Amino acid sequence: MKEKISLFLCLLFLGAILTTAVIYNISKPRVLILQSYDPEYAWTRDVDKGLCRIMDRWSGYSVTRHYMYTKRYTGRSWLERAGVIARKAIERERPRVLIAVDDFAQSLAARYFVNDPYIEIVFAGVNGSIEPYGYKGAGNVTGIFENKQMAPVQETILAFESRRENPKRNPSLLYIMDSSFSLESDRSMIDGYDWFPIIYKGSIMAASFEEWKNIIRKSSGSVDYIIVANYRRLLLSNESSEYADPREVMRWTEENSTVPVIGINAFNVEDGAMISIGVSPFEQGETAAKMAQSIIEQGVRAGSIPIQINSQYVVAIRRSALERRGLALPAIYEAFGRATANFHED
Repeated sequence: MKEKISLFLCLLFLGAILTTAVIYNISKPRVLILQSYDPEYAWTRDVDKGLCRIMDRWSGYSVTRHYMYTKRYTGRSWLERAGVIARKAIERERPRVLIAVDDFAQSLAARYFVNDPYIEIVFAGVNGSIEPYGYKGAGNVTGIFENKQMAPVQETILAFESRRENPKRNPSLLYIMDSSFSLESDRSMIDGYDWFPIIYKGSIMAASFEEWKNIIRKSSGSVDYIIVANYRRLLLSNESSEYADPREVMRWTEENSTVPVIGINAFNVEDGAMISIGVSPFEQGETAAKMAQSIIEQGVRAGSIPIQINSQYVVAIRRSALERRGLALPAIYEAFGRATANFHED
């Protein structure tokens, strides 16, 4: 009899522990991070690092991640499928806060939960307007924009010129881009920026690597500088359905352009570019995580937190490419690159 009572008490005790654990886990504030791209993509990787700078200090939160892989697979059927899967993940998880990163996360999933009474949305990596997603004035939405940083790019070009033997007062500039949705979203902002005293020659979109090569060849003799942002949506040829390797695109560009090529995404230098001045992915992640934390800890709706404009940027440099072109920059550029582990000696 005593053994049965002891067994019963043990089972009761274990049951109580399991019940407490289940209740505790169910009651944890849940945060779902929805990434438009894949974890190996440099931008996404560094946004994740920014998120972790804040989230690593969290306790008592339940954090899950979902990656949509819309950079690797881009067909219409895949995007529709990725959106359905993402929305089902949100419905299944029912997070207190949904952190949606980059435009596809908004257009294919997060926008369907605008003014949801139980889910707060924090966006990051949005290049253009939030109006297409229904976010403007929504009570459960806040976030941080990803506006390209044109002023430091402008300053860098003028810094290059100031150190030439025969500097140009009005160097010319061309923007070459692929057909990425995110690039199309902020194209008008780059085209409309006041580049003076630089003469901005506009932007050209390439659909294939063949087109990209032709534009580089033709432009090299007609402009003084070229800026690029992304080239992951370049088909190998106009007849191909496969995309060109981005590192090969950047390697070819750096080797064949007769004028300096400046990246406006931090990862361009990882791909082989000479220098890049890009939006800080770390700021995107950190800001989004801080907003999520405020929502949970203060018990407020996302709409009560002001939407932020990004202000930080990352400078990345490849020394060998600079030296090959005989270009020099103020020492502060190298210090900035080294401080953020974005200075490449090779």
